[in-house]
Parts: sequence; C-alpha cells; structure tokens
Amino acid sequence: MTPEPWAIFVEGNDDKPFVELLTGRVQMLDAVVHRIGGGVRHLHKVAANIRRARDDGRRIALVLDADRNIVLRRREVERRIAELSLPICDKHVFLLPDNRRAGNLETLLEELAVAEHRAVFDCLDAYRDCLGQASESYRAPGSKGRIHVYCEALATDRKKVHRNYRDRQRWDLAARAVEPLMAFLDSLAAARAPSPSG
Repeated sequence: MTPEPWAIFVEGNDDKPFVELLTGRVQMLDAVVHRIGGGVRHLHKVAANIRRARDDGRRIALVLDADRNIVLRRREVERRIAELSLPICDKHVFLLPDNRRAGNLETLLEELAVAEHRAVFDCLDAYRDCLGQASESYRAPGSKGRIHVYCEALATDRKKVHRNYRDRQRWDLAARAVEPLMAFLDSLAAARAPSPSG
C-alpha cells in the first residue's frame, strides 16, 4: 500500500527549513512543511489548513517547542488538538529539543553547533555571569539570542546573518542531539497505513 504523504506543521521561519532538510534525509520527499506562525496557542490560525491537508489525503504531524515544561506543554497541545477537533494523533507530535525535556529549536541548535565554534557559547556564558555580577536587572541573551549571536559571529557578511543548516562548518547534523527528531521523522516515513485519527 502506498503511504499517505505527510503535512508537518512547525512553529516558525527558522523551524521550517530545518525540518525540511531533515525530512529529505529520511526520504520523506513528498512531505510538506508548513509554518504555524507561533506555538500551540496559534494552532487555531492554521486549523483550516490542517483539515484541508487531511482532506487532501495527507497525514498530519506537529513539531513544536517544549518551552519551559514539557509535561505541561504536551497537555496543552493535547487539549488544543481536542478543542479544535484536529485530525492529529498524539504519537505524531514532537516537542523540541528531543521530545523528553524542556527547550526549543534553539536548544537543539546550540547542541548541533560544531565543536570548533563552541567557544562562542562559552563566551556567552561568561557574558551572562558578568552581567549577573554587575546587576540583577541585566538580562543575558536567551536561547534565540544565543543562536543569533552564534550565526552573527560566524557570518562573513554582517548584513546577511541567516541560518544555513546545510553549512557543515556551522552545524553538525550527525550529532547525537538530533537523533530523537530524526527517529521521529523516520517513524513517520515508515508509516504505511492511515490511522483513524490522522
């Protein structure tokens, strides 16, 4: 039986090319990755698109950030799926960075930074400590800011700071940190028959 193609909904602009690259690596060549434009609270904005994709014969998966508490986030995702009557099975939801702990795409990306450039994050840690000693009111860059600084530090053109996930000089896509997401996508690629809930 020919497997149904997948529609994978992700949070934002940075998630989309990353997940697209990984779907290619697991031979999900007919998968389509859509941007939600935010996290689980924004699912209602794409509910019609999700239903349309299902009506067009696609199975639906979500790749979202776990953020600060993965247990609470998983409950919130399940609740929103039920409230919106979305055709998404629980096992087709992956919470970044690894479906087991708190974090987000940037948490995973920091772990995929090549060893040669890990010093950027060591410097950011020292900067955070220095700010904390200077004043409790100072804030160091969060996870998104840390990745932006990493990309900016390695950019050859300061006006074009972007995340080229194919760049092996910056990202190690063979690192163990990406294995849970790859295994999730591989399990989607291996699925052969539609499940009752999508």
